[in-house]
Amino acid sequence: MSDLYIQYGGLKEAPLCQFERTLKGEHCGEDGVVRLDGLRLCNRHADRLRLEERVTYWRAILAHVELWSGEARRRGRADVVRLLALERASVSTELGRASEQIQELEDGRHGEDGSGDGRVLPLWPQLFLLCGAVTG
Repeated sequence: MSDLYIQYGGLKEAPLCQFERTLKGEHCGEDGVVRLDGLRLCNRHADRLRLEERVTYWRAILAHVELWSGEARRRGRADVVRLLALERASVSTELGRASEQIQELEDGRHGEDGSGDGRVLPLWPQLFLLCGAVTG
């Protein structure tokens, strides 16, 4: 049998980070150890994408709170306007926290104070409460 038909599986290298396939797209030579959205990413890029997703989420929630606040004011619902003002403050705090974590990651300080432990705060209960308050 010739060597043409022998496959050497043990010679494969570890898959590299596939961050260049994202919209941010820069080459990374680190090993891809985390599977995220079908890509193999290094820990640093996986954390970065998760944080960017969280910032985008909080910006969308803030936009909806602003939209619902205007609608509540238009309908004369002072109680809902007050509730949404509290939610706006809470969402703004979370948006600021996520933005700070991205800055820490870019500065190389992410996780030093325990903030990069991968815990994600529950997001949906707030959204459901707001929907019920405005439409109810």
